[in-house]
Amino acid sequence: MIKYVYDLEEKDFPKICDLYKSAGWWDEGESCTPQKISKLILGSFCFISVWEDDKLVGMGRAISDGSDDAYLQDIFVDVNYRKQGMATNIISRLTDYCLSKNIDWVALIAAPGSVGLYEKAGFQKMIDYTPMHYHQT
Repeated sequence: MIKYVYDLEEKDFPKICDLYKSAGWWDEGESCTPQKISKLILGSFCFISVWEDDKLVGMGRAISDGSDDAYLQDIFVDVNYRKQGMATNIISRLTDYCLSKNIDWVALIAAPGSVGLYEKAGFQKMIDYTPMHYHQT
């Protein structure tokens, strides 16, 4: 049975690390400590994990100042659980949570190949805007 959880226990943190690594977002050698995961979760406006029994199969989070806008990120579903509507459900739950907190502008940066997923969830491309980032070397 699939369940969506908004609170995690510290014992679940290694599973979060494993999911990030399986998504290719963290290198195998990158440090993944309970403190890092705790900061990631506590620093999120909303964090959702998806479980089948005791197996973590998906997650997503929103970051926000809690006032005007929010950004969805780190939305991922285990490859063996895709095409079941979980990612769409995560996106909807995160967006609904933000809207329930009077956030009126929710955005994201779509990874290559994922634009259709977000369009299906009601997101639109932002014309005349360019995502940018600064990475310390």
